[in-house]
Amino acid sequence: MQGKLSRPSFKNVKRILVKIGSRVLNTGQGLNYRVIERICDDLSMLKDRGIDIGIVSSGAIAAGNALLGIRDHNVGLSKKQALAAVGQGKLMSAYNDAFTRYGYKVAQILITLEDLENRKRYLNVRNTLSALLEFGVIPIINENDTVAVEEIQFTDNDMLASMILPIMEAGLLIILTDTDGVYSADPKRSKNAERISVIEHLKSSDVDRASPLAGKWGRGGIESKLKAAYHASLLGVPTIIASAYTDHVVSEAINGNDLGTVVLPSRRKKITSRGHWMSFVKRPKGSIYVDDGALRAILDSGKSLLPCGVTGIKGEFKTGDAVEIVDKTGKVIAVGLSNFPSHELEQVKGANTKDIARILGKECDDEVVHRDNMILRKEMA
Repeated sequence: MQGKLSRPSFKNVKRILVKIGSRVLNTGQGLNYRVIERICDDLSMLKDRGIDIGIVSSGAIAAGNALLGIRDHNVGLSKKQALAAVGQGKLMSAYNDAFTRYGYKVAQILITLEDLENRKRYLNVRNTLSALLEFGVIPIINENDTVAVEEIQFTDNDMLASMILPIMEAGLLIILTDTDGVYSADPKRSKNAERISVIEHLKSSDVDRASPLAGKWGRGGIESKLKAAYHASLLGVPTIIASAYTDHVVSEAINGNDLGTVVLPSRRKKITSRGHWMSFVKRPKGSIYVDDGALRAILDSGKSLLPCGVTGIKGEFKTGDAVEIVDKTGKVIAVGLSNFPSHELEQVKGANTKDIARILGKECDDEVVHRDNMILRKEMA
């Protein structure tokens, strides 16, 4: 995934999304105000140049931990939610103070995965972000830890940033962390490890090989940062992974200076915002198994999935839920939105289109999954 490539400049970018990790914002005794102020100073100068900025910020739980003097990092979910409730106000106050010095206002947006899975709420988040940016306000986005149960938690804030990216329509993702970028090996274990300046053709297999280890205050690691960069690359958006401790790191990296690691956009046709939502945000609620004829129609001819090609159903899902489309070997070939609930599809699987209305006793769609609501796995490789 690495190569000797020239370092690109992003001076013409009009809108950026910056993700700041928990470890860089936490001193162990409270929030790292020095880091926050340095980053906000840098971002304010970019705002002066007319660049729109959004921030995905961790740190609420760590701030609450410090405020309450909790030393045990392995607390349960309900206590983490309480810590987030205590710390979120402190975190927002720090950003508000830092940006107010330059005349900029901030807004807090707290999101759960459930908010983004629901298409209507997803679009509402987009409209709210659009209005804030139009007003010149800097949105500070975080997971709503106080209400997010384990079943609807984001994996980490790196993934939250990758999901916010198409909503915000940002042209660049910047992930600020406690390392200088992506290395050829673990720099803590190998003295021969070298920082990779530019990554081209990032693949999902590259992400799988990366270390998943995270810090005690965070849920992510280099794997999650590369995964977020991979999602961004499919959207046609470059990512910079760099150290939050470097002075003017964002503006210097945007200017093309050799800081951190740049992950270039994919060269293949970029995925749409809706395709990204179907593929990576809306979690599949079940699986639909298809025969070889349906497989060829979908993969080779770009056709929709019809009931006659369905051989089996797994799981319970409703109309509009995301489902995986699976071949007879068990390989997932696509994801899409089902036009049928699982109990009705069970009744019409294998049937000809002309017989569906008679079987169900009502008029309904001809397609189980329309091609416009389907993303092939090979398009995300």
